[in-house]
Amino acid sequence: KERDFRYSDVKDLSADLASLEAKEEELTKEIEQLAKDIKQETKALHETQKERQEEKDENAETLKTAKEGLAAVTEALTVLRNFYKEAAKASFLQASPVDEDTAGAGFSGSYSGQQSGSKAVLDLLETIQSDFDRTIRTTEKAEHDAHRAFVEFSQNAKSSIASKTTKKELDE
Repeated sequence: KERDFRYSDVKDLSADLASLEAKEEELTKEIEQLAKDIKQETKALHETQKERQEEKDENAETLKTAKEGLAAVTEALTVLRNFYKEAAKASFLQASPVDEDTAGAGFSGSYSGQQSGSKAVLDLLETIQSDFDRTIRTTEKAEHDAHRAFVEFSQNAKSSIASKTTKKELDE
């Protein structure tokens, strides 16, 4: 009877040992897979961070250029509007003693600009101004959306990496 009990115990232990060896093999494969996944996700996160920084720098440069352009066009519009407004009213005539001896500069009266052409120039500048404004708005929106998407991806990736690291440590 004692021998039968011991034989039964040995069979149980052998079955337990086989089960544990299978579990060990399974855990070893899982650890290898988790290590690969962690490495890939970490690499993807770093690449995404690098791409995001480049995109952020590019958007900042675009915004800087567009804002400078908008300021310059706005200033040009102001100067031209003032010029054409004042030129239309201008009546100041400066006489030169040289003009008495010659035919002069070829025009008489004060220069009032080409008033009929001013509308086309001002319209063109206003279109350019609206283009700069639209570029600023779309770039800011794109930057905001890209930032939100990156933050979400980053949080998900870090969470996944942390959970896989914990799982790997527990498996080990």
